Amino acid sequence: MLRSYLLSSSAALLLLLLSGCIKQGPTLVLGLVVDKDTDQPVPNAEVQVHAFSGGGSSGGGGYGPALGGPYRADADGKFAFTFEADRGKTYRLDAYGPLGHFSVDQGVEVENGRTNRNLRIPVRAPGWVRVRIIDEPPTANEGQIIVGGFGNPGYSSGLSLMQDETFVRYIGAHIPSKVSWIIKDYARKTEIEGHQDINIPSLDTVTVTIRF
Repeated sequence: MLRSYLLSSSAALLLLLLSGCIKQGPTLVLGLVVDKDTDQPVPNAEVQVHAFSGGGSSGGGGYGPALGGPYRADADGKFAFTFEADRGKTYRLDAYGPLGHFSVDQGVEVENGRTNRNLRIPVRAPGWVRVRIIDEPPTANEGQIIVGGFGNPGYSSGLSLMQDETFVRYIGAHIPSKVSWIIKDYARKTEIEGHQDINIPSLDTVTVTIRF
């Protein structure tokens, strides 16, 4: 009976070792979510835990989906919670605010199985770009206006030239960027390019007006 018990215990331990799921123990994290640019607390932010997964002999790997949570910070941006960490893994905290704040600088790494105090998770505040496209004076020419940028050089949106249009796009605050556009007039066979540099304050909106 004892021999059988020892064998089964050894097998169970071997499986845990092979799976890499030996628990390090409760990991306590306490800290503050702050605006990266103003260093002010971000109320009611959500904190998430991510575990790093290696990429094997070829390298690579990265942080996987959130584990549990999200864990809510209070009205003063303070958070405190525990999670179970596996031995040998690396964990990172990220945070997101209800107004659109998002984590920057690769989050904050924590030590497994320990109390991590005075953590500060920096987040970037959002900003918005309002684009107003105005047909002035009104024309009946066929064509298209292509608008792109907003902090993402690969982003663009095409609209007909035969109508006024207004739309809003989200972008991180305090990120120097530009809005670019190309006005294509099919009847006249012309193309006009333009751009406007933007740098949006926290939680603010910048308007870009395009006339054709």
